[in-house]
Amino acid sequence: MNRYLVLLVVSILSTTFAKDQKPFKHQEKVSATLEDYISIVDKKDIKGMLEYLTIPLDLHFGSERVMTIGSEQEFMLIFNEWKNSAKANFHSTKVRSIHIEQTGIIDNMLAVADVTYDRLDENGDTIRTERALYHLVKGTGYYAKPLKFIWAFSTRWARKWKIYMISNIDLEE
Repeated sequence: MNRYLVLLVVSILSTTFAKDQKPFKHQEKVSATLEDYISIVDKKDIKGMLEYLTIPLDLHFGSERVMTIGSEQEFMLIFNEWKNSAKANFHSTKVRSIHIEQTGIIDNMLAVADVTYDRLDENGDTIRTERALYHLVKGTGYYAKPLKFIWAFSTRWARKWKIYMISNIDLEE
């Protein structure tokens, strides 16, 4: 909970004190990460999905409460259930748009991607259109004790982008 409060405060401060908006230098890497993640989701490869996510992972869908997944075992249980549900009844995903913004007061550590996509059947016909926000962090997070934070911050250049929160949002009609 505390790490999300810190991330929220950092995001608010960064937009409050933002000056000239430069293009986000990691936009291509974040976009590639999301496209790779979506292809793994299309395959329903639960273990493969974990490579793109941080644990804990927050999920927020519809009007339901935010669900925090606290372990890999819990993730496997929840997503194996998803894999066998009607929500996973699609063949592939076609991304309509990805809009990526840097967030956070410290450059190049946090990003959010607004993604609109179609879920397709075997014939390539659209089953449904969805929109989600993917919140990403460079590495596994920056909410540790001071020495661990300094290490994570100073080695961020070598870390991969990972998803720490997914929220669906209503499509504008």
